[in-house]
Amino acid sequence: MKALRASLLAVLLLATGSGAVVAAREVVSARGGVESVRLAAQSESVASVDPAMSRLLAVAAWRAAPTPEARRSMLAALTSPLTAVLRGHRNSVYAVAYSRDGTTLATGGADGTLRTWDARSFRPGEPVTGHRGGITQVTFAANGRVITASRDRTVRIWNGTEQVGEPIAGTMIAPDPPGRVLAVGDQNGVPRLLNLTTRRQLGRAFPRHPSGLRDLTFDGRVLTTYDNAGVLRIWNARTHRLIGRIAGGPGPVTINRDNVAFIVDGTLRRLDLTTRRQTNRPIRGDFVALAYGTEGNLLATAQRNGLVHVLANGVPLAEPFRAGAVRDLALSPDGNWLAAAGDDEVVRVWDLALTRRLGGEPAGAAPEAVAGAPPCRPATVKASATRRTELATATATSPDGRQFATATAGAICLWDARTRKRLREPLTGHTGQVNTLVYSPDGAELVSGGDDHTIRWWSTATGTPGELTLAQASGISALAFDPRDRNRLATGTQNGTVRLWNLAERRPIGPPFLGHTGAVTSIAFSGDGTTLATAAGNIRIWDLNTHKQLGAPLGRALTTVAYGADGGLIGGGPAGTRRLWNPALTPDPATEVCRLAGRFPPPLDLPSYLPDQNYPDICP
Repeated sequence: MKALRASLLAVLLLATGSGAVVAAREVVSARGGVESVRLAAQSESVASVDPAMSRLLAVAAWRAAPTPEARRSMLAALTSPLTAVLRGHRNSVYAVAYSRDGTTLATGGADGTLRTWDARSFRPGEPVTGHRGGITQVTFAANGRVITASRDRTVRIWNGTEQVGEPIAGTMIAPDPPGRVLAVGDQNGVPRLLNLTTRRQLGRAFPRHPSGLRDLTFDGRVLTTYDNAGVLRIWNARTHRLIGRIAGGPGPVTINRDNVAFIVDGTLRRLDLTTRRQTNRPIRGDFVALAYGTEGNLLATAQRNGLVHVLANGVPLAEPFRAGAVRDLALSPDGNWLAAAGDDEVVRVWDLALTRRLGGEPAGAAPEAVAGAPPCRPATVKASATRRTELATATATSPDGRQFATATAGAICLWDARTRKRLREPLTGHTGQVNTLVYSPDGAELVSGGDDHTIRWWSTATGTPGELTLAQASGISALAFDPRDRNRLATGTQNGTVRLWNLAERRPIGPPFLGHTGAVTSIAFSGDGTTLATAAGNIRIWDLNTHKQLGAPLGRALTTVAYGADGGLIGGGPAGTRRLWNPALTPDPATEVCRLAGRFPPPLDLPSYLPDQNYPDICP
């Protein structure tokens, strides 16, 4: 009996110990999950002010526990074009420029200091002082020396932190490409050319601009000046003769070898300097800064509301970036980086190569949902009815391809796909235009949504309306069934709201998906049922568990979206279809984020966020 009791006690102790170990592991796991969620939230909160810290916090969140929140913060870090926010100036930053090889970024500010940064790691150089006023312009000579112009009405040349020679009288500068001649404008509006080696003036000065100079460029043969009255003049640099004149307007201006962009009556205009013809349609806005790339048609613009756009041949690369009050813009020579200097004492740098990747690649012409879809009209409506009545406002094809549906205004027609004959009289019930149609996964029902804010069901066999009707606060503009579950429906509205519905229980699932600002025009479920893609100008990807957005918006001017067989995304719009990068498919996002983080020095305030971790613990 004693032996039996001893055996039972041993078993009991062993079981108790095993349970304690399991419980301890569960506590540790729970703590890791809480820490992961906390770090992910911090990553999101600092993303716009400290991208480097945001990346490390996202990976630290994932290391703590692979929560959905941590995954979302890593995908946000992977897809954010905002790469760096550079600090160091103690007042407004007036000027920013890239070196000619793109390896160095220089900034000048109201504090009178010149600062340089490694353009890849963003490690700062030593601040340079010497000017007695704010630095209003920075540029680079061909030999890598920095040239600055200041409100103290001097121009200075710097080799590292050392000033080269005596200051030059002037307020505006433009070196020629070889770096041998410098065009200088002074406070009296008089431009002149100087030999950079001897500092001697070459020939006589150019005529005075009575309103003062706003900008000038010099390519070695032609000097281009832009005055405060908005007049652009083109001069032969050798003869000093005026060879061209273009009327612009007061405001920011940017000039490269091929083009000039300026503001006239609140409108951005771009001209080819050779033909003097407008290259793109005018754009209205309250512009405060413009910058062309070294050559070609890559143009950056900043408006007073802090929105920064990048246009390639007049077409925006993506949705606008957000900055503070911008003073100056600079594009890197390879067109892959954009820097903006502002009144908030910082310089923001965006990765335009990533921006292009987010925009996708062309994939051919946009396919029609139903080629040559016939209009839906009752027999009493003649073919001579108005064009609005004749146009199909929505189309859908059944899963087996044997039937398709079209809507015209508020009527819906079902058609035989082979004979293209209408199967029955139009289905009516909507009191406004029908905007979207979708078949259930088994093809037994057709679902419609329209301007009357309702979603209606119809039998595809008989055309009779179903008992279920849903209503939302805005017009219905997109519908999609989960292909794996006919009781799960996603809806999009004209005010940009997306919802997920449990049709069996007739209730919404979780909170709405919020982010779009325009009408949602297309919705698609991923094949594995974990993500949802929506189109409303751009395309957004959503985690179906958390209802949170994954990564940055993709593409622009896109009205349709679909998942490919490989999980990639296809977006369609007026300009055709585009293959889009799906960041949710990144196999090891932590490694990818660490690869990005490895380009930059560890943030100095890392211990304040992660007191118990070192940089190598996060990104080995």
